[in-house]
Amino acid sequence: MTPPRLENRLPPEDLLERDDHPLRELAWLAGASLALLAVLVLVTGLSARWLAPRLPFKYEVALAERVFDDEKAVVTSADAAAARARRAALQALADRVAAVMALPPGMPVVVSDDPSDLVNAYATVGGRIHVFHGLLRKLDSEQALAALLAHEIAHVKHRHVAANMGHGLAVMLVLSVVMPEGAAQAAQGLLSSAAQLALLGYSRDAERQADSEALAASVALYGHAGGVATLFKVMPQAEDAPAGTAWLRSHPDTVERLAALRAAAAAKGAAMEGAVTALPGVLKALPAAGAPKS
Repeated sequence: MTPPRLENRLPPEDLLERDDHPLRELAWLAGASLALLAVLVLVTGLSARWLAPRLPFKYEVALAERVFDDEKAVVTSADAAAARARRAALQALADRVAAVMALPPGMPVVVSDDPSDLVNAYATVGGRIHVFHGLLRKLDSEQALAALLAHEIAHVKHRHVAANMGHGLAVMLVLSVVMPEGAAQAAQGLLSSAAQLALLGYSRDAERQADSEALAASVALYGHAGGVATLFKVMPQAEDAPAGTAWLRSHPDTVERLAALRAAAAAKGAAMEGAVTALPGVLKALPAAGAPKS
């Protein structure tokens, strides 16, 4: 039997005359990938309010860590020790509150303070919560601060932040999976102004849900709803809100909130008043109003 003849095949004579370009296939692949990403972003945008809260929270956490890395920088001013102590005190109380709120696994809460004189606090992506000094100055008890933190933690727990930011956050979270650094840059633009986020309003249903969680956490920790009632009374009212403060208009007014609180407390058999614990001194010894951020 004659063995097969092995030889190198010559390239086709018309190879150089063909229209095929060696990079054409790569270009088609890149184009298809970009088109797929565009479709994904489009679909995400169209269904954002529904989809954003259903994306894994770990992507929110990863995005928050990239966006808020500057917050991890060591404070170098003369107020460094006090600033660290304030955040430690806030975080310690937030951890106690979160422990009775049955947060899903992998949902951390990180609290920080802000020297702004705004009487407000807000939750943002990845379980980050900011409390303004203007509000801390008005709170006179641990119970009231715990109620505030429980209210904001509830927004994190129920993914109200993601739902409210809708399209922008959903797109950023999708991008964070395929282009982590690009998503962080986009997020910087959306989240660059803490004041804008502080004025971001939730639906009234979301606010009522957060109020209900604040009551449940307060009763679990202290046995009464006094801190929640105090919190409602010190928060600004919608009629006093300057133009553009949508978050105030989204909150039920104080009379309505207090009436709902009394009814809910009665249903739970919880008292409206009880023992009061003073705030830690470090949370009362704040820098002078209007002082520059440390």
